Amino acid sequence: MHVATAGILAFATVAASSNATSSSGSKSTLLAATPDCAMPCFLQGFHSGNCTLADLTDCVCTNTPLQARVSACVQVACTFQQQVETAYISQELCHGYPIPERRRFSRVFSIVLPTISAIIVALRCLARLLVTRQLWWDDWTALMALFFLFVSCACGFASAELGFGLHYWNIEPGKGKTILQLFYVMQMIYIFVQFFAKASICCFFARVFIDRQFHLYIRAFVIFMMTAATMFLFLVMFQCLPIQSIWDRTVEGHCLALSGIAYGGAALSIFEDLVLFIMPIPELLKLQLGPKKKLALVFMFGIASVACIASMIRLKYLISYANTFDSTWDNVDVVLWSSIELNLAIVCGSLPALRPLFKKIPGLLSTVKETAQSEYRRRSQMPSNAAKSFHSRQSRQSHMLSSEASQLKALASKPGPHGKTMHVMTEADEPADNHSREELRRDWVSDTTPS
Repeated sequence: MHVATAGILAFATVAASSNATSSSGSKSTLLAATPDCAMPCFLQGFHSGNCTLADLTDCVCTNTPLQARVSACVQVACTFQQQVETAYISQELCHGYPIPERRRFSRVFSIVLPTISAIIVALRCLARLLVTRQLWWDDWTALMALFFLFVSCACGFASAELGFGLHYWNIEPGKGKTILQLFYVMQMIYIFVQFFAKASICCFFARVFIDRQFHLYIRAFVIFMMTAATMFLFLVMFQCLPIQSIWDRTVEGHCLALSGIAYGGAALSIFEDLVLFIMPIPELLKLQLGPKKKLALVFMFGIASVACIASMIRLKYLISYANTFDSTWDNVDVVLWSSIELNLAIVCGSLPALRPLFKKIPGLLSTVKETAQSEYRRRSQMPSNAAKSFHSRQSRQSHMLSSEASQLKALASKPGPHGKTMHVMTEADEPADNHSREELRRDWVSDTTPS
């Protein structure tokens, strides 16, 4: 938390010697309290900004690039305690000047996005209760992801209130420690949300597709994600030793390269998203469906991994701001895209599970009705003779089916070779499966976009 604006202090002495004004006197007083390590940075910044003695305060306090250059210099040249002292002086010097801020983005994203995610997950659970009257593993893992998402967004909102979204040199020094603590917690919670959101998608795939080999792939992938999440959790948790040095810069610590950990985590997240996109495609292609239905299902299942796009954008900002000296300003982009990524993982992962609910609502996904109407229009456009022939064939087929059903019932009522009555199960006699996994699967492979 260091300010280039304190650079004018280096020239306050000149003003004090030539003009005994109260303003120059106050500047000379501030200059006396400025750490020696910061003075060369201030002088260099003042000259690079072409500031004159008459407009020192206006020149420096309104020149953000100048403040950024001097702030970076002070962070390199001074200890943390000296940086804090410089921050108090600079904020006093520029008191009353407009302060650029991006906190409103963090506030809005911390409220709006989790609200949307909560609505989607609630509808997901409602859809499952309507079909099976109980929640399953994919629902519970989605709820766990939502819980940790709320915690992360609460930390993000609190850090914005404390100053996250301001330039590093404009943050009150007394609040810096709390911001670092919240950011440390958010780094760990990010891993939990990611894992549970993707585990929810895997559990959903396991419910819809019944192939045993596919289930082995699912389990192996979940174990892989769990191992990776545990590894990165420990790396983030113990990024510095002692841990207190992460948020208390007065404590000397030995730290890992956090940027390298962030790159590795982002790359691994993108890989996992791509696997989630590709994984269900072979199973979908096995279904006896037309090309349009298969394409519709591939799109619906593939949308669960659309968070991959947000992961790539987040990785771009991670690389761009890896060595930033204005972390509380530049990292806003990283935090916002992390929030978008996590919310997309939860929302898009829940969309395929909403299909049973959509079928309950009139007018939504009414593909069967549209198909029937299309068939009716096709028949109405047939020549009259062809139409009569078509209806005649339909009548004969119905009569034959009715006759065969009567014969089956008669056969079922006769005793068998050992004197026992045989029973032939017709379609109407099939037992209900109580909305089991097979019913869920049939619900997905039927009533989709007509081929």
